[in-house]
Amino acid sequence: MAKKRTAAPRQTQAKGAKIVSAYLENADVFRTAKSGTKPKGPAVLVLRNRPDFDKRDFDRKAKDLVRLGQEGRLSKAKSERTSVYHRGGRGTTPGNRSRTNVFRDRVTRRLTRNNRLTQNHGTPATNQYLANKDLVDRLYGGRGPITARGQGLDPDHIHELQLDGKDEYANLRLMDAWTNRELGREISVALHDVPEGTPVIVKVLP
Repeated sequence: MAKKRTAAPRQTQAKGAKIVSAYLENADVFRTAKSGTKPKGPAVLVLRNRPDFDKRDFDRKAKDLVRLGQEGRLSKAKSERTSVYHRGGRGTTPGNRSRTNVFRDRVTRRLTRNNRLTQNHGTPATNQYLANKDLVDRLYGGRGPITARGQGLDPDHIHELQLDGKDEYANLRLMDAWTNRELGREISVALHDVPEGTPVIVKVLP
């Protein structure tokens, strides 16, 4: 007679083990398809919030992906970014840059107009801009490595590029950098075996 399991599964025993934020519900269908069998139906991508994520940003992102999937607008695609010519501004030089970087600089300039607020200081004469200081600090912070939520902000593609979204300004908004990068990475891992062009639908765990 088999012993009844009393311990938690191995993957949950490790101290501080992270919850996976994205996985494929029908992953077996796509793994076996490598042998030449064409998978039927869409890939079912399941998302769930992680304790180290910004929950508000995760919920907003997940809600939009669910909607786009219901509208039949999601499919596995290459994450192709296009460069645009940027004439430069304060602290930047002219040249070809990614749209996400140009978007970040535009938002930063809008919040720090006329040099009255910088990353490092605000004065009594600029009180009306001090409310933006935390946001500006996070925009600057998002330019570098991020190890936890709240350290920086990233321009995020609302409709993920790897799910056939467009690399255009209208598809960008600010999102917690850690949540954005980790969720995007785990979606990529989850879709690894899914052929390009395969429709994707999204479910969200409570």
